[in-house]
Amino acid sequence: MGIGESISKGFGVAKKSMGLILLLFVFGFIFNLLNLFFAPPATAPGVAQPPPSPALIAAAVAFIFLTIYFQAGSMTFVRDMVKTGSANLGNFKAGGGKYYLRLLVLGLVVSLIIGGFVLLAALAVAVLKSLPAVSVPLAILFAALGIYFVVLLFLAPYAAVVDDLGAMASIKLSMKLVKKNVLALVGISLIMIAIGFGIGLILGAILAGVSYVIKVAMVSQVIFALLSSLVNSFLGVAVTGVFMNFYLSITDRNNT
Repeated sequence: MGIGESISKGFGVAKKSMGLILLLFVFGFIFNLLNLFFAPPATAPGVAQPPPSPALIAAAVAFIFLTIYFQAGSMTFVRDMVKTGSANLGNFKAGGGKYYLRLLVLGLVVSLIIGGFVLLAALAVAVLKSLPAVSVPLAILFAALGIYFVVLLFLAPYAAVVDDLGAMASIKLSMKLVKKNVLALVGISLIMIAIGFGIGLILGAILAGVSYVIKVAMVSQVIFALLSSLVNSFLGVAVTGVFMNFYLSITDRNNT
């Protein structure tokens, strides 16, 4: 399956998954509202920003853990939609529980890799600050290696959900598949980033227009939160559909 076909089928999956999109929209919109109403007020330049409220911190932590559940459920839903042409929120619930720990472990592994290379880059700059000709290239090298290893693990969640593999087995399979298909994977990623960037520009223009028409800042921000949550929900399912089709095509198990 080519890049264009994977993208086309991914957006087709999103169009058939309105129940899932609605669920993700409600989840995202609630968090956006919490962030909007509980975030510290903006301060003038040069004035220290007050710390976030305990309620916002608690909501952020809960959001992180709930996001993993929603990711696991969404990937299961999309997997079944791609493979069989139909799925329901029962698939979502079952997948959210079954694959939660695996995706949590994968998320921790990626976080540790990113944190480790960021730490190495910072240490290189700090220890060799008197030798910028050495420290800067070394820091760039560590950053590039971090990105490289994260890219190698990109397909691990799909391996866990599609092939029912444990975290470590998913990582090994992802590294193998990405090395063989890196150009296609990068190509799809760049196209999806470009699509997201274009939609972001449109949303920004809409926000500017809404803010111009509606002078009450909070009202315009709520409207923007609603629109952005809806768009992000659709794009989230579409992106999952795109890479699910891609994963199934490179493992020769796309039955659609």
